[in-house]
Amino acid sequence: MHQSRRTYVPRKGKPCHLYYTTERQWEPDYLKGRCLELGLEEQFLRYQIRLMVSYLGVFFALHIGLSVAHILVAIYLTNSQTHVLVDVLFCSISTTILLLVLSINFFVGFVTRHHWIMPLSSTLATVVAVVSDIGLVVYSEAVNKWELDILHYTYYLCMVYMFLPITSHTVALILGTAVSITYIGYYVFCLPFTDPGQNILNYSYVMVDFLHYICFNVMGIYFRMMNDMLTRSSFLDRHQYVMEEIWLRNARPQESRLLNAILPPHIAKNIQVSIRDRIQLTEKGLSYDRLRERSAIGMAIQVYPDVSILYADVVNYTYLTTTLTVERLVQVLHDLYARFDVAAAHFNVQRIKFLGDCYYCVAGLKAPNPDHAQTAVSLGIAMIANIMEVREEWELDIDMRIGVHSGDIIAGVIGEAKLQFDIWGPAVEIASHLESTGESGYVHVSNATMRKLKFQGIKVKAGTAKAQQDPLLQKHSMKTYLLTGIPPRESVRRTIDYASPHVFDPNAYHEPVHYMSYVDHTAEQIEDEIQKIPIVGVEPICWRRRKNKKDHMKGNIGMVFAAFNDSHLEGNYLRRPDYIIKYTVLLVWIMGCCLIYIQLATNESNCILCIVIDIIVFLFLTAVLAICWYKKFCYWKHKGDENYLYSRCSCIIFGFFEKTQQSLRRRIVLYLLVVLSLLMVTSLIMLNCDYDLFKISLIEARLYRYPMDPEICFQPWTFTNMMSLLIGMSYTFARIPFAMKMVRPM
Repeated sequence: MHQSRRTYVPRKGKPCHLYYTTERQWEPDYLKGRCLELGLEEQFLRYQIRLMVSYLGVFFALHIGLSVAHILVAIYLTNSQTHVLVDVLFCSISTTILLLVLSINFFVGFVTRHHWIMPLSSTLATVVAVVSDIGLVVYSEAVNKWELDILHYTYYLCMVYMFLPITSHTVALILGTAVSITYIGYYVFCLPFTDPGQNILNYSYVMVDFLHYICFNVMGIYFRMMNDMLTRSSFLDRHQYVMEEIWLRNARPQESRLLNAILPPHIAKNIQVSIRDRIQLTEKGLSYDRLRERSAIGMAIQVYPDVSILYADVVNYTYLTTTLTVERLVQVLHDLYARFDVAAAHFNVQRIKFLGDCYYCVAGLKAPNPDHAQTAVSLGIAMIANIMEVREEWELDIDMRIGVHSGDIIAGVIGEAKLQFDIWGPAVEIASHLESTGESGYVHVSNATMRKLKFQGIKVKAGTAKAQQDPLLQKHSMKTYLLTGIPPRESVRRTIDYASPHVFDPNAYHEPVHYMSYVDHTAEQIEDEIQKIPIVGVEPICWRRRKNKKDHMKGNIGMVFAAFNDSHLEGNYLRRPDYIIKYTVLLVWIMGCCLIYIQLATNESNCILCIVIDIIVFLFLTAVLAICWYKKFCYWKHKGDENYLYSRCSCIIFGFFEKTQQSLRRRIVLYLLVVLSLLMVTSLIMLNCDYDLFKISLIEARLYRYPMDPEICFQPWTFTNMMSLLIGMSYTFARIPFAMKMVRPM
């Protein structure tokens, strides 16, 4: 869907143009606008609900596993059975209520009709989780005098932004912010304010926690927005693929019907096979002469013995061309020939072609038919009846001459660039002369045809004087007859509105297909195909039963991680350009600033080296941010004017950024540099230590046998929070091998 068009970088000293079309296709407003433009927003919402419910299945398994692990650890590490029982009760009850509240979202049809259920159930589940987490700590402090710390706040923020079925980014942000404020409020109001110095220290830690929550909320909303962009892009790609597949699926029968309307079915099938073979041979590089040899085999001319040829000609056609407008003439001919096609389909006669006012066809060509003469004559009588109706409806002075002869013909396809099916032979020429020497309103037949007729409902009279004087007919000693009769009613009828020509199937008459019914049918097909789009996560059992067994795409994608099981497919995916890298860099810059502030805020030893490293990392991240967003800034500043000429310096920045987008190696290098830089900032907190004080505390702890203060050098929980931010940020990089994220330097 998205083809890269790089910025043109000219020779030294010359300006360049900026092309932002491809990057524009990966921006949130464009993707959402595209869905609205195509009328796919409702379908995308249903697909998004399916995705979120599948994520919810993963969360159920994850949450149950963590709850069981929490209970086992509590039982193993706690000596007091009372404390263990309380912990197990809190964990079990909260887990049960949370899962029960969220389980309503598995009723996808009900949730789709009532969108408010998803945010409401998510809010209730979050309240249950947070109240349980804080309630256990409050209970332990109030009853058992245990000073426990809150444990699951980061996990619950991840739950809100990654797993809960919330389609609105705003609702997710409000819920995540509410969780953060709740935990910060609990931490502030539970601080032991003993003296002013302690207050300052506590407030500095409150600020650190505040930034920690801000970063996690920013990272969470970034995850949702990028996931929405990738999902919308994939959805639009899939929709385009589905549309092309449906069009192709509908085009094949149309192709066959159209070809069968021109050629006999058995010849049409051979031509289709021959054309496909030629395409395949062309792809293999076969020479033109070999192609002609192959095509001649599939399009050989054949002899058809014992058939009946019908020639028909509109009388007073010249009068029509001189008195009617071109548009009205075409409408009349369309109405007339469409009626003839209906009649020919009724009698199973193969129409060859029509040239102006001449219409000719063959009975017994599609398949051997012993009654081909009777069929051809019956068709001729029906054609005369049809032209009489057209004459009355259009108030025109027109009539028809028809000639029918039975004999052997040669038929086949000729031509190279433009194929043409036609018939040849003396019998064809005789039928043409019978038509030209016939009489209006009658079917003029030869004695060869006359011998094969059954004369049921047919009136016969002698042939015309012109036929007796025609040299060709006299050469063959041809005796002729004029026939008339009453045709079957089903062979004389209007086909469609003559003002709206359409493709007609001569093999079986159909009522006109209305455009809206076709659109509705296509929409149903699209909806059915969209339901088959594979999703990542755990599907409910009811979905698996409805799943098309022929759809193997699901097996190519991992259940938990959005990665291809096939390493070749995964490699191709990773090597594709990353057009959202600028958003990732923006997140990295925000995370970096917060980590630098946290490190400086907890720097009690005034480490000069730490400050220098912080400045270097900040400048590095700022430079990367400027390079990645410079192209977007120029596009915004000049309002998307692709004719604007930029300086050589700007062109170099554009080119460097585009190469980073295009190259997997460059992205990996950038990823490693960013992670190492932020890891360095995080590690600096361990330098904030008074080693003399640490040694004294260690000696006293061993001498008097009491536990050493864990915060003697730095706050372990602060370090843990910084590392959790770094780990979470590293996973937000798109198109980076997942294994590399797992083994990143720690």
